[in-house]
Amino acid sequence: MQSTNLKPPMEAKIRRQQTMVDTRRAMVLAAAKAVFTQLGLERSSIREIAKRAGYTPGAIYAYFPSKQELFAALLEESMHRVDGVIAQARPIKGRPHALLQARAQAWFSFFATHSRDLELTLFLLAGSGLQGMAPELSQRLHARLRQTLDPCVAALQTLGADPAQAHAEREALLAHGLGLLMVQSSASLTAPETSAQALFVQYLDRLAERFETASVSAITEKTAIPPQVDLFS
Repeated sequence: MQSTNLKPPMEAKIRRQQTMVDTRRAMVLAAAKAVFTQLGLERSSIREIAKRAGYTPGAIYAYFPSKQELFAALLEESMHRVDGVIAQARPIKGRPHALLQARAQAWFSFFATHSRDLELTLFLLAGSGLQGMAPELSQRLHARLRQTLDPCVAALQTLGADPAQAHAEREALLAHGLGLLMVQSSASLTAPETSAQALFVQYLDRLAERFETASVSAITEKTAIPPQVDLFS
């Protein structure tokens, strides 16, 4: 009976402690994102991040054993947010490649409107400041970035791409999209018709057309009437 009376207060205490841990961790991540994007990975330090978060360096290490692990946590959090945005993307009905357009544009728009998340992603690709990161962790982060475009792999398969083609196009889509985002971030594109978003949409249209054309050709070949043999010649 006594243990039953003590259980609810104990559970409440555990919940409060977990809330405090989550809050402190979020504050550390927010401070790290600000420091990384302001100073770059190479010039950033746990000491500076701790100062921004209002903690001691030792308190930071209680959550993250290294700057690289802290960066990885930030990037994975960013990728999780990308997943959520793509999951909410709704295609326009009546267009064969609407699903591909909706998902790919949701991915692109996220990075186009979240400059700090884009910078973190570009840090990963450049590898600058990530010396000391375990190869396994680096590989996991690169794979996680590719996975954000997995919904586009599924959309490409609905257009007729086989699994190998769809995954190859995912790599091209990733490279093309990030390339345009890099150019946009440098303010090299100014005219509306050459905006990064417009160029990305054009790329998606051409990509979809290739598979739609191939699909129509395949159907035509299957339904074509074979030539008749002239029995009287």
